[in-house]
Amino acid sequence: MKIALLTIWHEKNYGAELQAYATIKAIKHLGHCPEMINIHLASKEQPSFLGRIANFIEKLLPASTKFERFWSYYIPKTKKYNSVSELYNDPPQADIYIVGSDQVWNPDITKEYWKMFFLDFGTTKVKRLSFSSSFGIKDWNHPEHVDFVKSALNQFSFVTCREDSGMKLLRDVFGVEATSVLDPTLLFDSYDEFVPNSQIRKTLVYYPLSEDWELTDYCENLAKKLGLTAINTNRKTTIFNKLIWNRVSIEQWVRNIAYSEFVITRSFHGLAFCLIYQRQFAILKSRNDRGTRLDNLLSKLDLQDRIYQNTMELDNAKPWENPIDYSILMPKLNALRKESWLILERIIEKE
Repeated sequence: MKIALLTIWHEKNYGAELQAYATIKAIKHLGHCPEMINIHLASKEQPSFLGRIANFIEKLLPASTKFERFWSYYIPKTKKYNSVSELYNDPPQADIYIVGSDQVWNPDITKEYWKMFFLDFGTTKVKRLSFSSSFGIKDWNHPEHVDFVKSALNQFSFVTCREDSGMKLLRDVFGVEATSVLDPTLLFDSYDEFVPNSQIRKTLVYYPLSEDWELTDYCENLAKKLGLTAINTNRKTTIFNKLIWNRVSIEQWVRNIAYSEFVITRSFHGLAFCLIYQRQFAILKSRNDRGTRLDNLLSKLDLQDRIYQNTMELDNAKPWENPIDYSILMPKLNALRKESWLILERIIEKE
């Protein structure tokens, strides 16, 4: 079947790009033909003249070409939609529309694009599904949108959600029963296309979601104490104090985690790839109210003791002295993985 996928992608965000790729990969694995609906949160109908010049220059820089190559090689796409109105006026032809994963149902992230992530475009003949969709928050703070969301979700054949908190929101606010599934990145136990061999190196990898000097200083000092080399896997070099000249590629981001001896991050997908490659890690609490996804996944795997409020609490706990026993953890993750695969296959195939 032809499946059109709508998610948050083309953001130059490692987690967003990898969850998009993993969903495409999973749908292909099940024997279907996926295409990414080619609209981006940053799309504009008419960028200014200076904006077009800046975009042209940016696309030529190594930081951008690394992502452009990834999107070109790994993401099959529909035609480009430059605005929401273009999508609504000429929606892609498909047997199924799927929304997910990631925080596609968080209007604070999707902003003026929020409605389209409830798939209210196209004909009623197209089957609508969500896979691992997430709110990323515990509370719905947009009461003015409740009636619209209820109506839109009633057109879905199946709704699956990534977090238990999201399932509660769907049930309590919108009257929709959903099924819990893993993030699509966790459907796979390796990414050989990115990591041809698993060679552990004496590195401490840290992944700050934005500029975070406290985390940087802490990780650099900790690496010295542990006899490891610190690697910032979100390191960027700039020119003119603004344009990002170079940064880690998506493939190298995965390899950095896969090869590491220890990882520290606030990132959900940083955690996901630690689990995939069975790396030792510590998670720092999110600095915003979007930490439910971290708490939920760690709770499912009985790893609540691996998340810390701050670097001081982390330093006192010294988790590097108490390694995670993956022989105990992996059967739990594999059971969740198997169940999520069965659900994805069933919701696509079922009439």
